Amino acid sequence: MKIYPKLRPVFLVLSLLFFYSLQSYAQYPGMAAFRAQQNRQFVNQQMQMQMNMMNSMNWRRYAGQGEPYYVTFKDSTTKKVASYMFYDSLKRQNFLVLVNKKFPKSDSAHRFQKIYPDQTLKISYGEDEWIKYGTPTDSGWTIKVITGAITVYAKSMDYTTITKTPAFGSPISDFVPAAVIGIQLNNGPMEKLTKDAVSKMISADAKAVALLEKKSMYEAVERYNEDMEKAAKKTTPSSDN
Repeated sequence: MKIYPKLRPVFLVLSLLFFYSLQSYAQYPGMAAFRAQQNRQFVNQQMQMQMNMMNSMNWRRYAGQGEPYYVTFKDSTTKKVASYMFYDSLKRQNFLVLVNKKFPKSDSAHRFQKIYPDQTLKISYGEDEWIKYGTPTDSGWTIKVITGAITVYAKSMDYTTITKTPAFGSPISDFVPAAVIGIQLNNGPMEKLTKDAVSKMISADAKAVALLEKKSMYEAVERYNEDMEKAAKKTTPSSDN
C-alpha cells in the first residue's frame, strides 16, 4: 500500500494508538489469567486429541502431565493423579497413569502405575461446588461434565476445545465429539451429541438457538442451561412469603 508523505505521520499516530489500545485490553484486570487459562485449555485439548491417536506404547512419554484427577480405589483410598486420559488399544479401555517419582524412570515397573476403571470406585475432578464425578464403565469412566436442564456426559475433562479466538471478546469453545458420550434433556433418554439433537433440545430458547448458529453447540447448551435456571428461580415462590 502506497502512503503519501503528508499522510505518513497520521498513519504512524493511528498505528501507535491501535497498538496501545490492544496492549491496554490485554492488561485489563484478570485478562492475563483468563488468557493463560484458555491457552492451557487449548494445549490440553490438542494434546488429548494426539493421545487418542496414539497406542498404549507411547503413554510413558507423557506420564505425569495432564489434568489433576482424584482417584478413589476399591479399597476406599484416594490419590491425586495428574494424567491425560490414555487409551489402551489392546484392552479397549481408557486409563490414567500415576507417577511415583521416588523411583527412577528406568524402573518403570514401580515408577508408573496404570489405573483402569475396574480398579476404582470413582474418579473426580475439581473441588467444592465445581467438583465433577466419574463412574467406572467397561471402557472407561463416565463423567457428568455439565449439569442442568441439559446434562452432558464425557469420557474425560478434555471434552471442549477452543475453536476461535477473536481479537476482542472471549474465545469460542465447542465440544470435542470423540470425548462426549452423550447428552440428555431433563429426565429424557441419553442421545448422541449432534447439532440436530442440540437444536431440538434448545428450540424453545431463541438466544440459545442463535448461539448454536453463530458460535457452537457448547455455547448454546451453556446458554440454555443458564436461561432455564433463571426461569426456574422466577417461578419458585420465595421462602419469605
